[in-house]
Amino acid sequence: MNSEFILEQLALGKRIDGRDPLQQRMIQCHFGPQSTGAVELSLGETRVFATTSASITTPNPIRPSEGFLKFHLDLQVLRDTGFMQNPIKLGMEIEKYIEKVIKGSKALDTESLCILSGKNVWTIDVNLALINNDGNLIDAMYLCCILSLQHFRRPQVSVSLQGVKIEIEKRLVPLSIHHIPLSLTYAILELNQQTILLQDPCLEEEAIQNGRITFSVNIYNDICHVHKPGGSPINISILQQLTTVTLMKSKPYTEEIRNLLINNKGFPIEKTVTLFKFELPKQTSDAIQVEQLEQLYNQ
Repeated sequence: MNSEFILEQLALGKRIDGRDPLQQRMIQCHFGPQSTGAVELSLGETRVFATTSASITTPNPIRPSEGFLKFHLDLQVLRDTGFMQNPIKLGMEIEKYIEKVIKGSKALDTESLCILSGKNVWTIDVNLALINNDGNLIDAMYLCCILSLQHFRRPQVSVSLQGVKIEIEKRLVPLSIHHIPLSLTYAILELNQQTILLQDPCLEEEAIQNGRITFSVNIYNDICHVHKPGGSPINISILQQLTTVTLMKSKPYTEEIRNLLINNKGFPIEKTVTLFKFELPKQTSDAIQVEQLEQLYNQ
């Protein structure tokens, strides 16, 4: 799509897909068998698939009471479709972001993966594969990852004098996840000497963005991580207001994810669930600029 046309529409306060500037695309989740943590997630036309597996390994001698949590990304689709950016670099960025958020915020404490200190720990592997790219891969892959971890069940393990005993299929237990960090990305565009912010940019909007910023927050109003990989600078006042907006979204977003997981607890067959769209007050129908953002959230 012509970038000039997109910019013209943004100048009129319109996005090419009809969304408000701070509105996220529809999310749909397709869950597979629970013990595998299989999740297919759609964020608009961006589609990602994740599975989680567990194995018993030997811990790091330096940290004998900690298990391992590893993430593996497959972005082969980007190479096949002639994606302009470097897929390897983008994959490393997303993988590092996921690791920083989940491990750094102690969402899943690696010490909870210890079976027998110094001898046996769980290694949790999350495999993520991109199916279709329509922008905002960082949010789509992160959300698919956290849903997969929440949905996964590992075998029950007991320790006896004879060693570790794995009770396969007798009892499956969830991972010890303490809270659900969320990921929300905003594209930064400079248009007519004004800053425009667009949540959850699609591929065409990413092509013309001057930069982007991703917040990770949870329901307790903790800012778990802020990721801004270069690009256009952002004014501190806009950053403060954008942080407030993101924290406002955290509670309803987290509740929807929790309800989704509760409703699908223990089901043995595949099931599809649709999440909600974020909708802000009608005042935000125009492109969000500096003055509008401050007026909207300083009330």
